[in-house]
Amino acid sequence: MNVIFSIISWGMCLIIGVPLTLLGFFHLFLPKAAWSVYRGWGRLWASDPEKINPDYNSGTAMRVVGLALGMGGNVICFIPKVVSYFPS
Repeated sequence: MNVIFSIISWGMCLIIGVPLTLLGFFHLFLPKAAWSVYRGWGRLWASDPEKINPDYNSGTAMRVVGLALGMGGNVICFIPKVVSYFPS
């Protein structure tokens, strides 16, 4: 059972946790680039966020999103490791 749990936890970490963490770092350290991606998607759907609310503080919002994504990715990677230290 421990082998199956280990494989599943490593798979979750590599498939979900690592991309979330990398996306979080992108939002945290490159907020203007992340915001330009969101603006591009908005223009694609004819709902540019810059036109909807031109005074929006996008830099702070992208940093908050980056922190949330980064912490979520780390939780997905580290919680299974912590749980495996406590055998049932």
